[in-house]
Amino acid sequence: MLVQSNEKEIRLLPALPDDWKTGTVKGICARGGFEIAMEWSNKKVNKVTVFSKNGGETTLISGDKKQIVILKKGQKTALIW
Repeated sequence: MLVQSNEKEIRLLPALPDDWKTGTVKGICARGGFEIAMEWSNKKVNKVTVFSKNGGETTLISGDKKQIVILKKGQKTALIW
């Protein structure tokens, strides 16, 4: 519902229930050693924070938006969508 991931990409809010139009979540683990926190409203991501446990590259995808993220081990970044 909130995150779908594989070794190359992380999809944000791929199957959000209609009743969850607005919300926040933190601590979601994604493949590749990434941890996700995000805020959304009107079923669209407003802000996402990505923390890398291992270091590496992934592509964040939300709707038609894509963003490549490259982080070192222990690094995090916040993106405003």
